[in-house]
Amino acid sequence: MKPIRLLLTTLAMASALLAAQEPRTERGTLAHVQGQSAEVALSGIPKGVSGIVVHSYDKTHKAIVASVFVTGSEEGVTRLKLLPYRGLEQPNLPTVKTPPQNGDLVILGYLYDRVLPVVPNEKSFALAKRSFPKFRLIHPDLMAAELAKDKSPIPSKEHFQRMCEKFSLGLVLFMFRDGTDFVDCVSWERVGHADVASVDPKDFKQPFYNRFEKIPSPFYDWTEHKIEDFDKFYKALEKKK
Repeated sequence: MKPIRLLLTTLAMASALLAAQEPRTERGTLAHVQGQSAEVALSGIPKGVSGIVVHSYDKTHKAIVASVFVTGSEEGVTRLKLLPYRGLEQPNLPTVKTPPQNGDLVILGYLYDRVLPVVPNEKSFALAKRSFPKFRLIHPDLMAAELAKDKSPIPSKEHFQRMCEKFSLGLVLFMFRDGTDFVDCVSWERVGHADVASVDPKDFKQPFYNRFEKIPSPFYDWTEHKIEDFDKFYKALEKKK
């Protein structure tokens, strides 16, 4: 019976791996640059995955010259949209003027190892840390602190994207009753999913798990800011354009 049990366990693990579509980082060479569009010889990259273009001036000098995100992917080819890179904006320093060009290095899934988890409660946060060990999960308290500074008890898409820029994050993780979604910080597209469901989802801290007693609202606003349904609210937020 032991070999049979081992086979069933192996098949179950394989099925779980196939069901998971965790975001990953891929590297390739930029090609067919035309205006704001380009390609890279990679397959199976989800639409919305963002990244950077790196230009090498010589063996020791390199610079990030553009941001990209995936607009479509086919067998052997992934199409890209080119954007200005704003990750290191500093008004007192000159910006890189080199345009992206054929032969430059493309890194898709840039900063995908740094993730902001948005989960309903502490048990779900602990589960996320156990389930996704390859990601560095930033503590949600940092996001709560940004909301408290803005006096915004209910987060918006713009709050999350500002948080990503400030702390150099690549993904936002939303954990729901039916699994975990990964949303790209730049494109705000869902780029991955895993069958890891939240724990006790009806028991959640407003507006997501954090250790603040309360996130304040503006002194002139007497409205009760409260999310009634965690999954409904954040699934709608995922779809914001």
